[in-house]
Amino acid sequence: MMDRGRTEHDVQEIFEATQQSYQAAIDNTFALQEQTLEFARSLLEATAEALQAQSENNRATLESLIEQSRKQREAMENLVRESAKVYERLLQAPFSHSQPHQEFDKATEADEVRASKGNN
Repeated sequence: MMDRGRTEHDVQEIFEATQQSYQAAIDNTFALQEQTLEFARSLLEATAEALQAQSENNRATLESLIEQSRKQREAMENLVRESAKVYERLLQAPFSHSQPHQEFDKATEADEVRASKGNN
């Protein structure tokens, strides 16, 4: 009976960590979308001379958005991969929960995930 309670507790912890990580990824996605929309709006509202003067700044902004997108994609891939590993271990060895899930913890501590947690 004690093992079942422990298993339920571990599953709940995994679920909560996964839920928080997915929420952070979603929040990062919306923030990135807002930045992209703001950038697009500024392109539409600017005059030809202003566009020419801001071309270098716009290129830097686009590069930044691309880099943020890449980092977010990598963090999400890592999170999904590590979540799958944790769930697989949980299903394969239900009575060996005393081992910490370090890789999953590391995935949830990615810069993108921690930055989003600070925004909440």
